[in-house]
Amino acid sequence: MHTKLIQAALNQYSNYGYNGATMRKIAEEVGIKPASIYYFYKNKEELFIAAFQHLLDNHFCKMENILKEHKDKPIQEIFNAMLQGIVDHHTDDMQGTNAYISLVTSPLDEISDYLHNHMLRYNDWLTESLESILKKRYPGMATNEVDCIVKQFILIGNGVFWGIKLYEGEVLKEQITLAEKIIQSLCEEINEKYIKQSFSE
Repeated sequence: MHTKLIQAALNQYSNYGYNGATMRKIAEEVGIKPASIYYFYKNKEELFIAAFQHLLDNHFCKMENILKEHKDKPIQEIFNAMLQGIVDHHTDDMQGTNAYISLVTSPLDEISDYLHNHMLRYNDWLTESLESILKKRYPGMATNEVDCIVKQFILIGNGVFWGIKLYEGEVLKEQITLAEKIIQSLCEEINEKYIKQSFSE
């Protein structure tokens, strides 16, 4: 029942926003009486905090798994796999994506602290993970250069994420292809510089 209530809450939020997503509408979607929700959550705020925690943690877990699966592969494959992971995760759950976008652009006071902490935790994890991989692959790379590459990848990933909301079909595919080409150019530049450097040492 917890899962059904969380999905219904996200669906109602996606369609009507926080104020319009009433406990009555959520109960109707699940097929129970509104009073029954309070057996599981003490109030609307608690239900929505649980729903958004579920939404945000699912995305985090997806990206962690992708990185674990690809961490020993060439850096371009890692970046492409994570980029594709962003696309797959969000296009497979547009309801959740719409809720997430609404949450990010108009954060609720009730969950703003959790959202802020989640974003910090995710960004710290992503930065530290990619920096570790880059430093291991390219020991001669300066810290500021590693930082710049990671920021470029995050910028590309953010662009693709917002593209999912703005584009669809062939236009979205074109955006993803362009993002992959930018990653390819970035990785070729890195390899050329550090492969040449290793030969000259």
